[in-house]
Amino acid sequence: MKRLTCFDAIGVEAGANASQTGPLATSNSPITLSNIALRTQGKDLERRVYSPRVEAVPTFKNHSKKTVVAIEHTLVIADAFGEKVVDGRSKLDIKIPPGKTVRSETFYFWEDNQFINDEPYDRLYGPVGTGVAKATIVVTKAVFSDGSVETYK
Repeated sequence: MKRLTCFDAIGVEAGANASQTGPLATSNSPITLSNIALRTQGKDLERRVYSPRVEAVPTFKNHSKKTVVAIEHTLVIADAFGEKVVDGRSKLDIKIPPGKTVRSETFYFWEDNQFINDEPYDRLYGPVGTGVAKATIVVTKAVFSDGSVETYK
């Protein structure tokens, strides 16, 4: 049941809000995570949020001399004990000019399904709500506006 859900950002009021990053993961990528906001969002019918959820909103910095238009990355979110709750790979369309920092308009979320126990939402809600969750994103591939593609380790 470990899966990433990615949707265009909508304005939401966060219940608990924490900007958490885990231990710095190493990569030779010139595109780096500068922040990831982890937050809980309660049910809000006016905003079309039909179930409580945990959200992750990343912000990236482009240290290259070219404009980034898309990235592929890994995302790991761990609880206070260091146990991985989310461990996945995803792609993200995001335009980042050279030398700039951009908050993604697309974010990830994990919804509560009241009929399923021990799903990612259940294991993320406590650590994110108390501010002890640790998140790390490592960019593994970038696509630039000139059409070039670079892969990183």
